[in-house]
Amino acid sequence: MISTQALELRAGARLLVKGVTVRINSGDRIGFVGRNGAGKSTLAKVLAGETMPAGGAVNRTGKIGYLPQDPRTGDEPGTVIDRILSARDLDQIASRMRAVEEEMATAQDEALEKAMDRYTRVEAEFSAAGGYAATAEAEAIATSLGVSEAVFGNELSTLSGGQRQRVGLAIAIACNPKLLIVDEPTTALDVTVQSEVLQTINELVKQHDTSLIFISHDLPVVSTMVETIAVMQSGNCVEQASMSALFDQPQHEYSKRLVDLARATQNRFTTFTTKATS
Repeated sequence: MISTQALELRAGARLLVKGVTVRINSGDRIGFVGRNGAGKSTLAKVLAGETMPAGGAVNRTGKIGYLPQDPRTGDEPGTVIDRILSARDLDQIASRMRAVEEEMATAQDEALEKAMDRYTRVEAEFSAAGGYAATAEAEAIATSLGVSEAVFGNELSTLSGGQRQRVGLAIAIACNPKLLIVDEPTTALDVTVQSEVLQTINELVKQHDTSLIFISHDLPVVSTMVETIAVMQSGNCVEQASMSALFDQPQHEYSKRLVDLARATQNRFTTFTTKATS
């Protein structure tokens, strides 16, 4: 689904990631872990196709859903449902339909006739693109993720952090991806909301047999979600192993420090050594 060869990622002249070679196949669940600034988020953007690498190669097959680290970054205007429909490029048509509806509400005589003609054409375009079925599905996805129907018509920018994460997940899965990439999905969320978001992601990938790339600085969190772990330090992938192997016998000194820290904080996530598929 995704394979990389000797990836090199830069921010200007600064080298962020170097020499990353990884392969993610159908059904795989892999985590990238390392401290903030290790290049994980830049790697996520490249894997998702949001930006290009400075060197190396990325090969992708199948649709990819991507939840960025900060859903507030790069927001475009639009309601909750519009943003979910954007995953299928239907949001602009839906917006045009609403604009013509508003025009028809106040237009009269010839202006009303012209507005009705435009609405007929736009609605036909929306219907031909599967818009009505997609809207119903978008609402169902949002509801299944705990997004209240009361906010469906609200601008995404007005929602709380937890709601935005759920809508971000809905956007990521609305295109029926074969691979889901999530970058620090629990950052800045309280512990209760963290648990709910993690459970939702776990249920989604299991239900749809979706591959998963989970990126975080928090090893206890990552270990509840994936089967394989890649440890990032200073732009390098210093170790890649199964989750059980990493905890039983970490090879790199930095991996050992991460495991020791994870064990010391295991009360936060009592199942942190349990594989996601158990």
